[in-house]
Amino acid sequence: MGDDIEGFDWDAANVGHILLHAVTPFEVEEVAGRPHVTIPAQTITGEERWKMFGKTASNRYLVVVFTIRRKLFRTVTAYEMNAAERRKYAPQIA
Repeated sequence: MGDDIEGFDWDAANVGHILLHAVTPFEVEEVAGRPHVTIPAQTITGEERWKMFGKTASNRYLVVVFTIRRKLFRTVTAYEMNAAERRKYAPQIA
């Protein structure tokens, strides 16, 4: 999944969606480039998706739901981890 990714796929739709959750594209790219945990997420209309649990340099714990399209990392949504996710994943990404 990760070795052949050539960049990020941003447009008004996914940028606008994550901004509703007070997450920026910079933060998503930062989480992707730092230690993180990735697990499979629900497949939607035949498209595989994953959840990435990570932390920004400013210590925001984020969940990024993404897919890979045309070798590009496409964010579907991103939001702050809830308490249960943070208890489970924070020790693995510290």
